[in-house]
Amino acid sequence: MEKRILYILTALFIFAFLTFSCDTSSTDPGINDLPEPVLVSSSSMRTITANQLRQLWGFLDSDAADFAQYDVDLYRVVYNSIDGAGNPLELSGAILVPREADSPGLLSIQHATIFSNDEAPSVDRSSGTDFSVATRKAIFASAGNVVFLPDYIGYGITEDLLHPYQQASTLASASYDMILAGLEFVEERGITATDQPVDMIGYSEGAYATLALAELTEKSDSPFSPGLLSMGAPIFDLSATMDEIINNIDQPSECLACYGYFLYTYHQIYDLPLPLSDYFQSPYDERIADGLFRGGFTNSQVRQQLPELGSELFTAEFISRYQNGEEQQLLDAVVENDLFYIPDADVLLVHGDADGVAPIFNSDDFAERAENGGKSNIEYLREPGVTHGNGIFPWGVETLQAIGVRSKAIALN
Repeated sequence: MEKRILYILTALFIFAFLTFSCDTSSTDPGINDLPEPVLVSSSSMRTITANQLRQLWGFLDSDAADFAQYDVDLYRVVYNSIDGAGNPLELSGAILVPREADSPGLLSIQHATIFSNDEAPSVDRSSGTDFSVATRKAIFASAGNVVFLPDYIGYGITEDLLHPYQQASTLASASYDMILAGLEFVEERGITATDQPVDMIGYSEGAYATLALAELTEKSDSPFSPGLLSMGAPIFDLSATMDEIINNIDQPSECLACYGYFLYTYHQIYDLPLPLSDYFQSPYDERIADGLFRGGFTNSQVRQQLPELGSELFTAEFISRYQNGEEQQLLDAVVENDLFYIPDADVLLVHGDADGVAPIFNSDDFAERAENGGKSNIEYLREPGVTHGNGIFPWGVETLQAIGVRSKAIALN
């Protein structure tokens, strides 16, 4: 009897050893632990014609109009992903498909800062000159690419959640899982080859999200590889940028609302111990607490409810605490989200030297780190006199050109 028990225990030990020692899969829920298929649902929304895109970009006085070739079909998708704690969460996004394009490329676009949920790719409501993200980014599909557009957490079907603004991990996982869902969508319909590299691009917050996505992709056992990374007007060094903002608190800003959004988001998601009134002056603390940054207001409406100077928005007590090193929990959260990764993929970096939102040292430092690290496959365009607001146009045109040249090179090879 004792011998039989010994055999059973030995067998159980061997089974347990084999089970745990042979499982080499990643435990990262953003990579291997998603339900399959990742794509939950898709539905057709509308068609954006090439002529409409030429008119739009002609109205905006941009050379991007020259790249409009194909009509674009817009689809809303829902897909499996995770939240900031790694819990399962369904997210939404949009896919743009160029009609009658021969072997289109694959492109993931991480969108820039938006304040209104109406702008989100899967919601796709334009109001006046506040065109939806899907409308604006359709030019990249019309140029001959299947475009994946994640909403991110906090937009689309998760509009009831706070968007984790400038948080690397959630932007990366939402974008990565959107690509997985997009590849399933493309394969189901036989639209184009899914074993080709995926170009990844973004401006402002989208540039930050693009680098976070590239790091996640290159460091994981990913079924796809990054093609070109094009990033415009990024903030990679959040710590140094926040120092710059605080030390120039009396200077006008191109987007004070962006800074307020950032501080409010970090206050909420990192559970900072002091109330909002210790960070924001009255009446702005009440407006923010009442949902100013929760997706119900357009860019212009948010700006109208905030002052012109940071010294009028943030409390003197917060500024003093920060400068004296007394906001350690906030500082730790900011440092956690600094992005200093230098990717293996080809990089196009575009930044205006008059940018009043994202200080250009973010791109200067990235380029210097890349050079010091021996990276040669980077093109850095430092645009003279270009601000954050108008910098998206040269970045967009340079990106369209770079993707087109790269696509032609792949076709020839």
